[in-house]
Amino acid sequence: MEGRNPSNIYAIIDVGSHNILVLIAKKKQQSFNILKRMSFTSELAKGMVSKCLSAESIEKTKKIIKESYQFSLVHTENIIIIGTSCSRDARNIQILANWIEKVLKCKFNIISGDKEAYLNGIANIDEFPQFSEIILFDVGGGSAEFTLIRNKKIISTESIDLGIRRLFNKFPNCLEKRIYFTRNILKKIDLKNFENPVFIGIGGIVTNLSAANQNLKEYNSEKVHKCILKKEDIYDLYQRFQKVDGEEITEIVPFEPSGAEIIQTGTMIIKEIVDHFQTDKIYVSDRGLQFGVLKLKQSELRKML
Repeated sequence: MEGRNPSNIYAIIDVGSHNILVLIAKKKQQSFNILKRMSFTSELAKGMVSKCLSAESIEKTKKIIKESYQFSLVHTENIIIIGTSCSRDARNIQILANWIEKVLKCKFNIISGDKEAYLNGIANIDEFPQFSEIILFDVGGGSAEFTLIRNKKIISTESIDLGIRRLFNKFPNCLEKRIYFTRNILKKIDLKNFENPVFIGIGGIVTNLSAANQNLKEYNSEKVHKCILKKEDIYDLYQRFQKVDGEEITEIVPFEPSGAEIIQTGTMIIKEIVDHFQTDKIYVSDRGLQFGVLKLKQSELRKML
């Protein structure tokens, strides 16, 4: 973590398995103002074989991180770079980590799946005060995190190896195998003692589904955050995405440059989550782990990173 100036502006760069997210915000006592949000497709885990990142993916990711870091420096020197699922798994991640520390003079904080799920919970714990029991889930490129919240307290967290890019790498030419794998791994999530939880989805695939369901041509956080996706909405989108090619999917989701396989596989995972937990709707949040980092006190952040 960088702290070379007393500014209350922070930049959090989230290096995921498929995307790099940049959040720049000004912290206040109990809140923050968002100054800038950006998303870039890095495809860090694309073609990941035997838990090794490809040279091409590493170089593409370096370029995006460097540009994001330099842009962030215009606003602040308090820059935090975080790695998640792909960074946890890759045997050669030190190539990227060493480069970040040597060239950018910034620490690359690789966090565990449980910490990722915890930060997701902190980010959303005050966003839905009307619900006493919440199952928060985040489907990313390499893993899925589940955070169980009761009465605004995080009860437990769990991270499973269910991610969009991971599934596509594992079963590149067989949707049926991806479905079978997804159904089996979802059985690991234990929701005992939760009688009537509300399900809240975060992450790019859920927010993109919400935007597509609203026929948005440009992503709008205010219209996406806290909206509802009904089961039938998810089913309809799933059917639509299975019938069209990449170009047509780009027309449906024009602000998401990911390939058709990412959108299709991601929608399948959300559909399977809805089916597995037998819920008729999910709420959507576009507050990810970056917002959890913002909400932590300095002492808590030091322990976390």
